[in-house]
Amino acid sequence: MHDTVTLADDPDLAHLIDLIDILPRPSVTSFWGEGDHNIASKIGYRFEEILSGRGGVADVDCHAVYVLKYLGHGNKHIPEDHIARHLTGAHGLPAAGHAWVEDATRTAWTLATRYSLRRRRGARSTPGKAWIEE
Repeated sequence: MHDTVTLADDPDLAHLIDLIDILPRPSVTSFWGEGDHNIASKIGYRFEEILSGRGGVADVDCHAVYVLKYLGHGNKHIPEDHIARHLTGAHGLPAAGHAWVEDATRTAWTLATRYSLRRRRGARSTPGKAWIEE
């Protein structure tokens, strides 16, 4: 696996960035929050590296995990109805908010498992080894 991951390398990463782009700009505090509760600063933490083509596996994984935590299904930070009200061009349509959250959750989970599964698996380096009787 390459150390650098670009949007051209990974269509799922490009798709997640497109999803983020239909949310309000990072400066819209009525959506993202203010001060210590500004979610945009967390979501955008590794954006510059990723968007400049210098993003590494850890940058993509961190971004995906932050999307899961702060925008994903069932999160406590920016709920689905808030996303629905602020989606560009969706005019508060609840189904659009639901679809956005589901799509972002699924895409972020795909990226998180793609780029960090081996690390998260730890000592069980062989897939499924724990399930094979010795």
